[in-house]
Amino acid sequence: MCARTAWKQYAKGIGMKNRSMIMAIVTLALMATTAFPVRGQGGFFDEVFEPVHHTHFTESGTPFVHPFNFEPPQIHQDAFFIYKYTDNTIDGENEHEAEAHLDWALTKRLGFVLAAPLLGLEDATGTQSAGFGDIEFGPRAMLINQDKFILAANLFMTFPTGDATRDLGAGETVISPYLTTWHDLGNWNTLLFNFGPNIGLESGETSMTYALSLTHSWLGPELLNDDHDIDHSDEGGHQHFPPGMTSLYLEMTGESELGGAERTFIELMPGISYVLTEHAELRFGVLLPVSNMQRFDAQYFTSFTWIN
Repeated sequence: MCARTAWKQYAKGIGMKNRSMIMAIVTLALMATTAFPVRGQGGFFDEVFEPVHHTHFTESGTPFVHPFNFEPPQIHQDAFFIYKYTDNTIDGENEHEAEAHLDWALTKRLGFVLAAPLLGLEDATGTQSAGFGDIEFGPRAMLINQDKFILAANLFMTFPTGDATRDLGAGETVISPYLTTWHDLGNWNTLLFNFGPNIGLESGETSMTYALSLTHSWLGPELLNDDHDIDHSDEGGHQHFPPGMTSLYLEMTGESELGGAERTFIELMPGISYVLTEHAELRFGVLLPVSNMQRFDAQYFTSFTWIN
């Protein structure tokens, strides 16, 4: 390799790492600036160590439904058991993923997410591999909590616990500082936004991810209980989802690479959820690519949620 080529590759690598650092700094700065106005309102810093506030509704009665593809800004104590089947990935594989996902509140404003996936892959030749994927952990802070608007900051970290030589992991630690907002549109309609960078700490590879979720909920028929007069709140004021509550979702997810081929991937997902009991929910959805560049042909999603 000649000296000029080596220098160009080195400069390109430095540029990617600088760009990654800039994206991280900008996102963290946005998180910090959103916290300061809250101090003046006596919100975040007054409630940061208060006990967990168990409720799945706003004071005006709008339900806090959970998107399929990203974390909502609300902090709850829920466990998700998720199965995904991805047809014909960009690497030419079919992928099965079973994930245990814990979304847990520590205080009224602070919590964390922990996700552990089990993967099974099959390529076009029939070769199969299976094992644990990369574990994800992320501290979360609900910075603004108003009846019509909520803002949260998240710092997700994906650790290379999966075997990258068998395509079961990324082979490096990836950090993802995200901002997430929730908006009450009225009549049990909500809109959520999520955005932030994914940054590979070793490679410096960076992409910007962005997503939105539009939801509509209503009280449908109860399959396991016909008594509509039950009060779905406990002695501590914890309001549960009522059995029969049904939600429709339309979600958009996108990712734009900030280096290399600079590809952009965009998908849409229609989905539905149904509350079986106060502590159990079922969800189904299909993620479909709509951009010219595609990560897969389709991804099928189903999950069971235990709601505390």
